[in-house]
Amino acid sequence: MSSRPAHPAASAPRAAPAAPSRLARLARLAWLAGAAALLLAPGWGEAAERAHRGHGELGTVLLDGQRTQVRWVDGDTFKVDSGPLQGFSTRLSGYNTLETFGPVHRIGAASPQALWALAKAAAPLLARTEWRCSTLGQRDGYGRALVACPEAAAMLVRAGQAMVFAVEGPADPALLAAQREAQAARAGLWAGGVPPELLSSLHAAGEKGLGAKGAYDRVVDTRTGKATARPHRRAYATCQEVCLDAGPLPSCMTYVPYERRYHDRPACLAP
Repeated sequence: MSSRPAHPAASAPRAAPAAPSRLARLARLAWLAGAAALLLAPGWGEAAERAHRGHGELGTVLLDGQRTQVRWVDGDTFKVDSGPLQGFSTRLSGYNTLETFGPVHRIGAASPQALWALAKAAAPLLARTEWRCSTLGQRDGYGRALVACPEAAAMLVRAGQAMVFAVEGPADPALLAAQREAQAARAGLWAGGVPPELLSSLHAAGEKGLGAKGAYDRVVDTRTGKATARPHRRAYATCQEVCLDAGPLPSCMTYVPYERRYHDRPACLAP
C-alpha cells in the first residue's frame, strides 16, 4: 500500500485531542452511515477509494505503551490521530500487504480481483484488535515513521494476508516460519501458488519523484523475504502488465502512475 504523504518534522509531543461533543459524534455517525451506503452501492469506485484513503478504518494501538487512536489506511499503514505522533503516517516494518488502489496484482492462478478483495480486507481486520506497537526511530523513503507491530505482522503473514518484507538485513525467522505455513496451506495471496519472487511495486522511467536513483521495481523473494530494488530504464505505459520471468507461476503487476491511482483513474482500476 502506498502513499506519499508530506509530514512535519518530528517535534515535541502534542496533547491528545479533546473528546468530541455529542453533536460531533452524531455528525460522525451520520458520515459513517453515508459511507456504508456508498460502499454498498454499485459502481462506488473512485469516491469510495477517496473515502477509504482519506479516513481509513478507525482503531487503537498501544504505541510505545500509550493507547493511541489510529486510522488503518491499509494492511501495513496507519495514520496517527492522538499522542506524540499525531498527524503522522506510519509504515509497519517486516511485512508488506498488497496494493488497495485497484486489481493490479496477479500471483500464480489467483486473479487480480480476488487479490484486490484480499488487500482491502486487511485494514478492517486489523482495526478490530488493539495491537502492541513500538516506534523504531526511523523513516521510510516516503517520510513515514517506521513502526513494529509484531503480533499484527504474525497474524497477517500466517493468514496469507501479507508477505514477509525485509529491505535491510535478514527477515524475522518467526515471520518466515509463519509464511511457510501460509504457503503450505495455500492461504490468502498464496492461493494460486507460490512463485519464487513477487513484484511489490513498479516505478517507470520518467516517473515523477524518483530523483537521481531513477526507475526501479521492487521484487520480494518468497523464500527469504528479502525485498530488493531492481533498477531499469523501461518506460511503462499506464495499465501495462509487467511480469517477472519466474517460470510457470506468474508474478505480475499492472502499472499505474501514482498521480492516477485515486484521481483520473484509468479503466484498469475500475471495480
